[in-house]
Amino acid sequence: MNPSNVEQSTPLEVHVATDSSEEIDDQLAMLYLRTVDVPMNLTFIFTGTSKITAEQSLKEFTDTFEMHIPILENFRNVTLTTLGTYKHSGPQNPDYFLQIAPMDFYTGDNLEVNQKYILAGDFKSDSPSFNMDGSEAITMKFSEQGKLVDIPSSHMATMRFNEELLSKFTGPFNEYIVFTAFKLAFGRMHPKCPVAQKFAEGLVNPDVGRGVNYTSVMTIADNLGCHTAHRMPTDTGLNESNKYFKDIFGDDWKDSNGSLWKLSHINDALHWINVKATGNGDADLFAENGSEVFYSDFTVDTIPELLKPSWEYFKANASKLIECYNPVYDLFAGYVLVGFLKGESRVSHSVTEFHENIVKEF
Repeated sequence: MNPSNVEQSTPLEVHVATDSSEEIDDQLAMLYLRTVDVPMNLTFIFTGTSKITAEQSLKEFTDTFEMHIPILENFRNVTLTTLGTYKHSGPQNPDYFLQIAPMDFYTGDNLEVNQKYILAGDFKSDSPSFNMDGSEAITMKFSEQGKLVDIPSSHMATMRFNEELLSKFTGPFNEYIVFTAFKLAFGRMHPKCPVAQKFAEGLVNPDVGRGVNYTSVMTIADNLGCHTAHRMPTDTGLNESNKYFKDIFGDDWKDSNGSLWKLSHINDALHWINVKATGNGDADLFAENGSEVFYSDFTVDTIPELLKPSWEYFKANASKLIECYNPVYDLFAGYVLVGFLKGESRVSHSVTEFHENIVKEF
């Protein structure tokens, strides 16, 4: 069956595995797929995260976002389920499957895909993709069938908002876009996070990974006029950064990639943003915190007291920071999926093509 020849009245069966993570990009993809003008029946499979169960993830989505998704005139069938229920519900046979979450070691024994299995991430790479964690068996299955399409993480990382795309997201979607950008600028991955040893260093050091947090913080500092963020880190800052990495890798960890300098540089930038927010040049954000970093495990309701002035300042200047918002990895993956539904490949589309096309499809 060629999707480009399918009559518009014939909905395709599309299944999407999502952790509906607190980083918001899953939810943006889900809104897009619920509103794009392509006939489909959708099943969203909530996988859970290292912090919350699949059931909790589904409930958080329905409580926070579901009521803000418009009901289309050509209403499509939408099913919300959990991975535990899905894999014990008998044979599953969608036309397309989109994976935008780790699969928690689900092997796909009861799953057959007619057309394509689309992975948001690299199937095989020297730099491991987050969504490949616990996904080796299921991705290998569809790779061997010639149905796997993987979207390189490095390419997805280039997909960011512009003003027109951002305007498509209102209510809690917009609020969480801004909050997520703030949280991941001011908070580092917790050392006890199950994937910290794989990803934490690469988030803060572009020489190790994609350096998303480092790039965002430096751009935020520039856009807010915090040019003093470019001074060289102090010996004290380097010592503080050393503790963070040793909490992750152990006391034997040695800095061979300049990661101490990168993290200290981040902290210095955050310090000067806080000075802008408070108007207090004597305030030492990290000394007052008693720790070399804040962790990104707070919610919009549990922002640390010391960060609240910076949060209010960040929100007040949100229009200056659009380019600093997190990459829309999963929204781009959803856009690639829709391309296949329309009979075209979008895997290699540039950010300009992405912006031009997706704003017309909501």
